[in-house]
Formats: sequence, C-alpha cells, structure tokens
Amino acid sequence: MAISSLTLTVLAGRTVPLPVPEPLVSRVQSVTITETDSERSAFSIVLDAGRSGPLAALDSPLVADPTFAMGVRVVLLVTLGAVPTVLMDGIVTGSELTPGDGRNPATMEVKGEDVSYLLDQEEKDAEYPALNDYLQVLAILGPYAAQGILPMAIPPTTLDQPLPTERIPTQHTTDLRHLVALADRNGHVAYVIPGPVPGLSTFYWGPPVRVGAPQPALSVALGAQSTVLTAPTFTTDAVGPVQVAGSVQDPSSGQAVPVQSRASLRPPLAAIPLSSITPPATRALRESGVGTTGAMARAQAGVDASADAVVGEGEVDGARYGSVLRPRGLVGLRGAGWTYDGLWYVRSVVHDLAPGSYTQKFVIAREGYGSTVPAVIV
Repeated sequence: MAISSLTLTVLAGRTVPLPVPEPLVSRVQSVTITETDSERSAFSIVLDAGRSGPLAALDSPLVADPTFAMGVRVVLLVTLGAVPTVLMDGIVTGSELTPGDGRNPATMEVKGEDVSYLLDQEEKDAEYPALNDYLQVLAILGPYAAQGILPMAIPPTTLDQPLPTERIPTQHTTDLRHLVALADRNGHVAYVIPGPVPGLSTFYWGPPVRVGAPQPALSVALGAQSTVLTAPTFTTDAVGPVQVAGSVQDPSSGQAVPVQSRASLRPPLAAIPLSSITPPATRALRESGVGTTGAMARAQAGVDASADAVVGEGEVDGARYGSVLRPRGLVGLRGAGWTYDGLWYVRSVVHDLAPGSYTQKFVIAREGYGSTVPAVIV
C-alpha cells in the first residue's frame, strides 16, 4: 500500500508475522494506530469486504480468510524514504463486518492491541520475597522474551528494599496490571515499544523519557514551512500540579516520620514552571504498610505525575513533516511564540493512513511556559 512517498507494509501470522498476500493488501482502505504513554496502544485496519466471484456467492471472502483471525500477530511498518519504522506489533482482538447496502460498499474493520495484551491474559497470585519493585519487573518480564518481548527496565532513584521478616511483596492480578501499578507508585511509565524489527518489541519500565535528542520540530504559522494541518491548541490546568505532605510510621523505630515532596524532579522542559506562578495544592500522603523510603518515593511520584499542566493538541501532515512522530519522547516546536516554543514531551500520537493521506494527531505536554533552548532541530 503506497501513500505518496510513504509505503505501508502489513505482516501477519499466528507465530511468525509474514507479508500479507497482495490481493488482501489491495483491500486495505485505511489504517489507524494509536500510541500513548499511559494506555495500551491499539490499531484498526479497514478493508474492502466486497464480494465477487463464484466462491463469494455464499459469504464474504474476508470472513473465511484466516489472515486476520483472532489472536493473529500483526506488524505494521511505515517506510519513509529508505528507513522502515515499526508502528505496531500487536494482536488481533476483534473485528466488525458491515455489509454493503448498494450505496455504501461492504467493509470489514480488524481491531487489535499491542503485544502487552499477552501480559494481560491471566490473573496470578504470586509472592516476591526480598524483591524490590525493580527486581519484580525483571522477574515478571523475563519469560516473555520467548514471545519476542524484551525487557528494558530503569531502576527508580529511590528503592524500598523489603525485608522478608517485615513484609513480602505480592501480586494478585495480571502481569501487565502489576507492572503498571509498580510504575505508578515510582513515578514511572510502562508500555511496549514496537520494533525495531518485525516480531520483536521492547517492554519499557522507567521514567518518562525527557532527555536525549528531540524529534524534528513541529512548525506552526510559518507559511510554506509549516508542517501542521491543525495548529496546536494549548490549554493550562492550574489545578493540576500538587505537592504532597504527611507522615508515615517507620517500621523499624515505630516513630512517625514526616514525608513531603514540594516539586517535580523530572528534567524541566519549560523556563517558567506553572508551580512558580500558581502555588500547587497540597495533597495528604495516605500510605500504609510501606517504609519511609517507599512513602517518600510514592509522594514524589504523585508530584511528578501532576507536573505537566500545559498541554497542546494538534495534527501534523505526515508528508510535509517528513518523519514519523513517536510518543514517549521529546519533540521541538517553533512558530508559536516564545511562550509555547521549545521542547515538549509527546504523550500520544494517532497515525491515520489512507491512500494519498498520512496525518498524525498529537498531544504534547510540559510543566509550564517559555523555551529552555535557543533553537530546535528542524
């Protein structure tokens, strides 16, 4: 499926994804891929379900075709120039067939979720004696390497090491939900990064990526150099940022120990954080069954997660942008004025592909106003 200078490649298979036969690829009408840093990524493929030929007299040929059957692994690649990018490594989880009615042709929509779906299929009761959160993550992810899911875990700056004589960490849910819960209380994120090659993905468990080389800048209100279809709309949530304070009973001494976190420790992306303009609200620390170190980590995680109070939403033209915008990393922005120019964290991207069209709806966020860099990479 060629889209101007872009090429979409579709692979599918019960065990090893292989290129989908050309007669089926020619039926693809559109593809939508949604990637976020907070939820499981998803995909949708809309196919022409028209019936033709003697075998189609009884039923739609797509219904009997096993290529996109439930549970099949699907890989979607976009090639821009000479470099292919794996946009999705997922599992088919549903489908919808709409018969044609004369005016509207028949269509079939294949839906799926990324391979973290495989980590969410069985609820388990498990104990992890003497394993802190980071070691639990490694222990859980290890067996999934056999399914092409490799672990990438970054230890938190503060780790609450459990002593078996005091407590034993437990799990009473699916592996995915347990990993997400561990990430939340450490100010981390947990998600699957598809690729870099078909059939292989990485499960990332660590802090939001707010350092490193940013992606090519989004250009706004720059005439012929603009890359956006819809200029970003910026919103500010003044009640979003919080500070956390309280106390916890230290299990060793039995004494109440004050715990507080006043400001985010994430790398700053804005020159003027909103918390310096509007004092953040104070939330009480409500933790039990954890030590002082664990309580401090959870207080800081709450402050970090609430810090990004300025959000921008827009849509970029894939052809003019000339690159595949990815979430969970940095991107530059120019042309919107000093207040909103500079570096942003990309929360989510929705890729919409159809013959002759490739758009990317994005959500970017940071903790305040003003650029921290003199220029951004175009």
